[in-house]
Amino acid sequence: MKRCAPIVMCNPKAKYRSFNGSCNNLRKPTWGASNTPFLRLLNAEYSDGIYQFRRQSNGQSLPGARKINTELFLNNQWYDYDELNVFIMQWGQFLAHDISLLRADDSVENCCTAQNLSTVPPQCREVIDVKKDDPVYSKYNRTCISFNRALTSANFSCPLMPATYMVEVTQYIDGSQVYGSSDAVAAGLRSFVNGKLRSDIINKGGDQKPQANEFCPQVNRTTLQCDSSLNSKTCYQAGDVRVNQNLGIALLQTLFLRFHNHIASKLFYINQFWTDEMLYQETRRIIGAVIQHITYTHYLPIILGDTYTQYYGLFTPQTIYNDQINPSTSLEFGASLFRILHSQIPAQLNFIDKMYKIAFQVNLTDWMDRPDLLPVGQNDDWLMRGLIETPGREYQASYNPLISNYLFRFNMPDFTGQDLLSIDIQRGRDVGLPIYNQVRPICGIPRANSFDDLLDLIPFKAVQILKTLYATVNDIDLHVGALLEAPEEGSLVGPTTRCILSDSFFRYKYGDRFFYDVQGQPGSFTPEQLKSIKQINLGHVICVTTSLNILPLDIFKSLHEFSSIKWNCEDHFKIDLEAWREFKK
Repeated sequence: MKRCAPIVMCNPKAKYRSFNGSCNNLRKPTWGASNTPFLRLLNAEYSDGIYQFRRQSNGQSLPGARKINTELFLNNQWYDYDELNVFIMQWGQFLAHDISLLRADDSVENCCTAQNLSTVPPQCREVIDVKKDDPVYSKYNRTCISFNRALTSANFSCPLMPATYMVEVTQYIDGSQVYGSSDAVAAGLRSFVNGKLRSDIINKGGDQKPQANEFCPQVNRTTLQCDSSLNSKTCYQAGDVRVNQNLGIALLQTLFLRFHNHIASKLFYINQFWTDEMLYQETRRIIGAVIQHITYTHYLPIILGDTYTQYYGLFTPQTIYNDQINPSTSLEFGASLFRILHSQIPAQLNFIDKMYKIAFQVNLTDWMDRPDLLPVGQNDDWLMRGLIETPGREYQASYNPLISNYLFRFNMPDFTGQDLLSIDIQRGRDVGLPIYNQVRPICGIPRANSFDDLLDLIPFKAVQILKTLYATVNDIDLHVGALLEAPEEGSLVGPTTRCILSDSFFRYKYGDRFFYDVQGQPGSFTPEQLKSIKQINLGHVICVTTSLNILPLDIFKSLHEFSSIKWNCEDHFKIDLEAWREFKK
């Protein structure tokens, strides 16, 4: 491992984070940095101990990921109004892009086609088989879902065994999806004028706030290709390469670009002698702190439960930094258990006008990697209102039918859809995740000695189907078992998922020397500055970055149930940065 680790020189007096996350921990400078390995909570599970997919206890292959979905999850669908809205799902994705990126080796475009080659490339040897009687794909004569195995450390000139996987973004909650995880990306996103980020201005007219005309800058390109979409007219640039993945994430990236430039303008107004560099770095420091504050104060108590969040030390008056805590993202978290929240993804997105009427609705899957709708007319405001006003998908052990069958369809006449749940199951096998029954004990849950022992957390009907799919209880995939667990009281996830999520967010908090409320460090905020940051929530961000003027006090709650609690932006969501005023000596 030593020959792979870069030599890092740190300045212990540095006030600002490095862009790649290095030097946060002065004892272990590479901890949490971009392009360093995922943490494994348990040993890798491979049949050869190195890279090959694990097999069942009886030596047979694991049940097909698509078969598991069709028999266990696909028909387990219902719809009821949830007290939470769609926006909580969108914040979860925005947060995930801050702390984890595991990319597939897509040097082969279609691994299904590659099965016809005399020698199948290594990254294409675990495609997802589709049965002839598949309830959806059989209509299109599909027998294969393309699956490219993940890039390993060997792709980064560091061959390690067993197969080791790299996190390509910083593993701290630091706003890297806005600013980038390397010096080069960060520099490419800056305007180098008054601390602002580069943006494209699209004047929409009307009563728009000036900052509501800003959008992420477009990628300079000579073709219409944007990421994997062949026909996109809009192709944004941001700190994270997944900015164009769907309309919701493109909107959140746009809002935080606007928020950065708004804060930079306010800082420049009160400190006109500050340099561009100082304005930029102070604004970046504030934005990172706001993302942390929203996550720990407003988001995690909903996902994990109020009581549990406080019990686990995720909601405390002040964070005490501990340089013994490894802040790295675990594979169990990044490749499976945070992805359990894919169950929240809605099938459709609503665009709601200022009269609170649905102007139009789109299938989320029809606009993957194609954010063309976002800058048209008032669509950014309408989509933001749609995320807030639309009830979310109530927790259930399944993903919505569109992302379970038609992911990345692109509205093309030929059927090109994929199955996100099958891909999530297969990715867990790809990276050698431990089985479900191995993770239960580290979360204080008794190991199951038989399928019937699972009835403590998993419904009876699901356990009966598991018996037909797997040879023994010790063969069940982590993602499958965790998704089947009933949510714990007061939370949105089952106990195994809650345990691993809590472990990760504990380490992101206490293992981060620059965490926003840590004191005694060169980058620590003053008490007055900290007080200002703690008064900022998502309502403030939306008020200054869109033309919406009326918002619910609790931004994640569905207005169908909480419609009486509304606040005017001018009255309630004002941002005070007086604590940053300096007098030139």
